[in-house]
Amino acid sequence: MLSLRTFLPCIIVAFLACALVPSFISAQAAEVPTREIWKAGDMSVTIIQDLPTEMKISVFSSPASAEERAKYFTDGKAEAGINVFLLRAGGKIALFDTGGGAPYQPPGRLPEALAGLGVKPEDVDFVLLTHMHRDHIGGLLLQEGKRAFPKAKLLVSKPEIDSWIALAEKDLTGASQSVTASVALVKAVTAAYSADDIKPFAFGDTLLPGVTALEASGHTPGHTVFQLTADGKTLLLIGDLIHSLFLQLALPDECAAFDMDQPKAIAARKRILTLAEQNGLPIAGAHFPFANAIGTVKKDGSGWKFERMQ
Repeated sequence: MLSLRTFLPCIIVAFLACALVPSFISAQAAEVPTREIWKAGDMSVTIIQDLPTEMKISVFSSPASAEERAKYFTDGKAEAGINVFLLRAGGKIALFDTGGGAPYQPPGRLPEALAGLGVKPEDVDFVLLTHMHRDHIGGLLLQEGKRAFPKAKLLVSKPEIDSWIALAEKDLTGASQSVTASVALVKAVTAAYSADDIKPFAFGDTLLPGVTALEASGHTPGHTVFQLTADGKTLLLIGDLIHSLFLQLALPDECAAFDMDQPKAIAARKRILTLAEQNGLPIAGAHFPFANAIGTVKKDGSGWKFERMQ
């Protein structure tokens, strides 16, 4: 007899595909942009723009005046993206996040991009998650709710996965669409991927050779920055510490509505940006515009300014 567990991923993904409306504006493009942004030792990192987006000014609120905030937007919008990062190292292939996937509207384009890079779904050895919001885990599933990467191990911080599983057991009446949609996807992902393939980690752990998990909670309870180091070089993949690049560098106290604990998100943003600035470390983010996929930061008054690399 078929169980509810058999059908659960399909039911959830079908619901999400019909019901989800992105919290920021998306627009399909004819070709999926990809390019190598960093190379050190045997490590190479390629950015994949899963979807182009425009972050809306209405998403942000904090100490700055509306007039000050508006300087960083055009007609109430600022260019952004939903980005995935592909790591090749030591004969292994890893993804950092997976984009919106089949449940997103419009659907994410990671499968198309990977095919163009010569990577098959079964080639992916690891998926490392900065956090479990829907635009980061949707690509873990196919339209029918099956796992997109049949051999991959999922690495996610223990505080992150524990918090979403706890949320799934609560009454979410009145919760935001972002939270309820993410909870539904977490249920689908944990049904599709076996417990043996989901590997919780602690902050500070070395997850793969040269890849360390840095604590950056606030955006979500277990939000993670990944530090990649090889041959004396270091890259920080900062996830959702920044949603609108130039706004939140100049005004780091500005928070997006998606930040679940805004004071902690602000503290994490300032701590990681200070680390990057003081050590000359390049940063790349999940929502950086493709043309500004990677860069360094320098202190500029109470904020920072971005210097694009490549």
